Amino acid sequence: MTGHTSCRRSFENEEAVITAVEYVLITGILMVMLIITVLTVNHLFIEGPSDTLRYNSYLDAGERLSTRMVDMEMLAPESGRIVTRLDIPREIAGKGFNVSLSPEISGSGDLRMIAVGDGRVTCFVPAGGIGDGVLKGNFTGYGYTLEYDSGGR
Repeated sequence: MTGHTSCRRSFENEEAVITAVEYVLITGILMVMLIITVLTVNHLFIEGPSDTLRYNSYLDAGERLSTRMVDMEMLAPESGRIVTRLDIPREIAGKGFNVSLSPEISGSGDLRMIAVGDGRVTCFVPAGGIGDGVLKGNFTGYGYTLEYDSGGR
């Protein structure tokens, strides 16, 4: 009978080891899946929608600026200049941003683009309707100003 009991104990020990190994493997796989989920959830649920919000806000600010520039072109005298103060917010989504006007040459002539962004998210808005006048902008600091000088065109 002693031989039979030792065989039974050996089988119980093997079953315990199999159960422990199964537990460790399943726990390890679930931990790896949890780590992957934690690393990707920030980008999917926080950064992605935040970038979309900032892009749309930059697009609104760029379109507002483009509209103001076209209005200045329409109101500009034959020779003279107009200086206006813009109502662009200093921060969008809690972060500062840059506004720049870049002349780019296209097939149809001179096309100016307004770049609004923070380096990570940038929006380009065409500034159509700007003629031969010189356009200068001070887009830094508290007061945003835009100056159009027709230069006697």
